Amino acid sequence: MLHRRDIEGLRAIAVVAVLLFHFGVPHTGGGYVGVDVFFVISGFLITSLLVSERDTTGRISMASFYTRRIRRLLPISAVVLVATAISAAIWLNPTRLNQLAHDIFGAAGFFVNYVFAERGADYLGSQLDPSALQHYWSLAVEEQFYMVWPALVALVTWRAVNIRNRLLIALSVIFVGSLVLSIATTQSNPSWAYFGLHTRAWELALGAIIAVCWRDIERVPSSVRAIGGWIGLAMIVFAVVRYGSVYEFPGWVALVPVLGAGLALSAGSNTKGGPQLVLGLAPMQWVGARSYSLYLWHWPALIIAASNKGESLSAGDRWKLLILVVLVAEIGFRLVENPIRRSTKLQHERRLSFALGGALVVSGVIASVALASYNPSLTTGYTAERVDEITTTTAAVTTTTSAPRMPDPLNNGFERAPQAVIDALTQELLPDNLRPALNSALVDSPILYDNNCHQYMATTVPEGCVFGKPNAKTTVALFGDSHAAQWFTAIEAIAKERKWRVLALTQGSCPIINVLTVNLTTNVVYRNCDEWREAVFQRMKAEKVDVVFLTQYTGFFDVRTRSRVTPSVWESGLDELFTRLQSDGITPVFFADNSDPDGSPVDCLASNRNDIQRCTQDFADVVQPEIEAVMAAKTAQYKVSIVWPSRWTCHEGRCPMVTGDIMMYRDGNHLTDTFVRWLTPVVDANVGDFVDGVAAYNRFTSR
Repeated sequence: MLHRRDIEGLRAIAVVAVLLFHFGVPHTGGGYVGVDVFFVISGFLITSLLVSERDTTGRISMASFYTRRIRRLLPISAVVLVATAISAAIWLNPTRLNQLAHDIFGAAGFFVNYVFAERGADYLGSQLDPSALQHYWSLAVEEQFYMVWPALVALVTWRAVNIRNRLLIALSVIFVGSLVLSIATTQSNPSWAYFGLHTRAWELALGAIIAVCWRDIERVPSSVRAIGGWIGLAMIVFAVVRYGSVYEFPGWVALVPVLGAGLALSAGSNTKGGPQLVLGLAPMQWVGARSYSLYLWHWPALIIAASNKGESLSAGDRWKLLILVVLVAEIGFRLVENPIRRSTKLQHERRLSFALGGALVVSGVIASVALASYNPSLTTGYTAERVDEITTTTAAVTTTTSAPRMPDPLNNGFERAPQAVIDALTQELLPDNLRPALNSALVDSPILYDNNCHQYMATTVPEGCVFGKPNAKTTVALFGDSHAAQWFTAIEAIAKERKWRVLALTQGSCPIINVLTVNLTTNVVYRNCDEWREAVFQRMKAEKVDVVFLTQYTGFFDVRTRSRVTPSVWESGLDELFTRLQSDGITPVFFADNSDPDGSPVDCLASNRNDIQRCTQDFADVVQPEIEAVMAAKTAQYKVSIVWPSRWTCHEGRCPMVTGDIMMYRDGNHLTDTFVRWLTPVVDANVGDFVDGVAAYNRFTSR
């Protein structure tokens, strides 16, 4: 196939869009659509080569195809993987090395897109900082496409009189089926929709359809194709400029840049007045030729540089880094990409090409194993005394012959921080016997994450998530998002001691108040939560729940404003929530949100092991006082019990990140399960007798 300058220019537009987006250039918030443009180009080029070979020789040589792909894709990809592993060992925060080692293994094995899909689908995993190899997901999608497409082309065109008609039918089915899957999965499981081959295949299929229909496309008047090409470029630019605020991507939203790329491709390289006038310019050709190297090098550079600096990169830092990326990409292009791709020896000796491919894959696996085995010192030589369990005094439960009464609501609770938390404000060194260790803090979560009782993107309530004493007369429920789920270990321990039955009704990112929220990082809209909340209300009513413990993250973003949920929305939401619960005969105990540190406590502690007070934060920075004022007012209005966990983690306006030998936070807004387990006596002192009193009153009145 002849070299097409318009395609090289289109590659340049795609990679520049991605780079501008990742380097934070204003008005390029939709630059991620450059990947979609790459998919269309890949589908077109690969199918053009396969169809041409099938036309010319009557067959498709799998060996030739795969050796070409090996020489084109693997050399620089493997170099970047190894370089990233080495750079990460030197400059990346050591708490992130284990995750990166897994990602390198996935990238070397061409399945890292599914690693990211699973991580993103898991609410706990989605709290991770971006991987230095996050961008390899698109390469994995293309590699998976290359694995199946040649064989499928050969199968579909076997004994075909008109191979293009056969392929067009097959491609149309793939296009429609994959697009429908993309739209549906974007709603129900957005992470898998974004990273999956099955939901991206339609983009590659569009490029393939253009390749199959190229003879017919060339018959279209040149002027028409030229206009279509300019419209296509405009559609891509529109997406780059406007898609920063678009959610539910890819789905139908991706049609704009994908169809735009298709129109630009269809214009060809010889249409009079067509977009090749711009795409064919020398700078575009230079960037397009190096687009693969630029794409692979830029993201690890950004992530590792930001981690090494310990804070966001300034605009000046980013521009310097971009220059460095361009220089490294040029070196990679001249010394790795081109020499290997054009090697006459490799072109004629297929076994040597396959051996090279195997060696490059193995090099990635070795880099993964080496990085996973690398254990940089996180020690200070200081061992903290084990923090003893909190002891509290609770009123004895006495049995009387008089009729029980409904206990007064809890309206202040145990608001003093435990002594160990107060003492933590003078602790300087990070203990070597920290529980959990920094490297495992993120996964120090309650068992609900392991037994599928903590849900994500669900619309129904799971069966069988009953804990404590399953046959007890007192039934309590834990209702809310992950900030409710984090209290499960304490609630279950209290339930076993006091003989309660516990229903776990929690789902990641689902608020308890009626508001539609969005994740600004992933642009996921949690439309499932309304239906799920109603299912929770129905389950609690059917199970005759005595008391429900409920809470939610105060940092959710309202999809309508793409800003934090406002106090007025909280007011109306709590009105509706408390009215519904009380009308169903369920007594709520409202947990105000826990303190919410700025940034990552794990990263801060890893960088300040000899002076952890640098990670201590001001109370005013870890709570939202306007929201707390609404909570206080509404719980008082409806006579709802409220407790204030943020007062247990702070003292005199200061909030530590470590208490004795216990890590308090597993990420920027969740408490570790170890710390919650330690706080269990405090939780019991707050709510235990109250719940027993409510249950006794309900039994007496035969509610």
